[in-house]
Amino acid sequence: MKRVVVSSGLKEADIRPPALMSEFKRLSIQDACEFFADESQLVEVDCPACGSPERAPAFRRYDFLYNACSACGSVFVSPRPSDEALTHYYAHSRASRFRVEHFSRDTAKARRYHLLASHANWMGQLFDETGNREARSYADLNSYSPEIFDEIRALGLFDTLLSVDPLLPVNGGAGTPVQTAAMPALAGVGAISAFEKLEHQFSPFAYMGVVRGALAPDGLFFFTTRTISGFDLQVLWDKTPYIFVPEHLNLLSIEGITRLIARSGLELVELSTPGQLDIELVRHAVQQDPSITLPPFLEYLLERRDALAHADFQEFLQKHRLSSHVRVAAKRIKE
Repeated sequence: MKRVVVSSGLKEADIRPPALMSEFKRLSIQDACEFFADESQLVEVDCPACGSPERAPAFRRYDFLYNACSACGSVFVSPRPSDEALTHYYAHSRASRFRVEHFSRDTAKARRYHLLASHANWMGQLFDETGNREARSYADLNSYSPEIFDEIRALGLFDTLLSVDPLLPVNGGAGTPVQTAAMPALAGVGAISAFEKLEHQFSPFAYMGVVRGALAPDGLFFFTTRTISGFDLQVLWDKTPYIFVPEHLNLLSIEGITRLIARSGLELVELSTPGQLDIELVRHAVQQDPSITLPPFLEYLLERRDALAHADFQEFLQKHRLSSHVRVAAKRIKE
């Protein structure tokens, strides 16, 4: 199984400008209080990764309880808004509009340079090496970066490009012919991608099942998400400033993701944590919140060592799957 190390000079402000991120977080927290105020409508769930009912309270964030799975170490919100409530939220909340109208568009250039080109090359290489070359269709779920289709087209691997239930008009950013489709209509797709979607699904297991059903035999599912196994989340824990409901219902561990893939009837091809921001995120969080106390070693590393040491430490996190940004490729097993 593959794992990789990546360095593109990415900075947090490139893809999460402070002013935009602050406003998106403010709206998300306010909207969550309004849309999910009735606690009697919240739903208890077992671990969304491995399905275990055994758990212990981990921490609270803005009145929502995060639990730690005793079996795989994943952290997740329970009780949580129902699937129907989440669908209503994403269709009507101010935060969702802000994501589409400002956050996605205003960071499009930086995301394409730092993320989308890399994502496309990653997917193209694995599809070329292990995919079903006869299934020449590619679908991106809930597209909010239409430029991904330009990057995919340049690979020359797919005849049909599909934007599934897009959040942004596809022709607004992509200069290549793209068809719009609904998820239930998908079948026999060679490659499907979902960037930063798994963390806010009501049921990641059900989500994976739907994706599996849409793939061709030997079709590949590519996704990115946040993992609680990552350095910055492990260090900051309940002080993590950028974790909030409903954007982050599921913070699956590396072990949990592995189990989720297996029980979804998929074969793991790659699980890597090529994140570049862990050190920077911890440093910024400490600067903004004086109540955060770091272990002496980390305080020394951040304050006394230079940029080269920080870069080497970040590379160590990538090599050993200890960054909080995870990317996964999984294949539909032939029946």
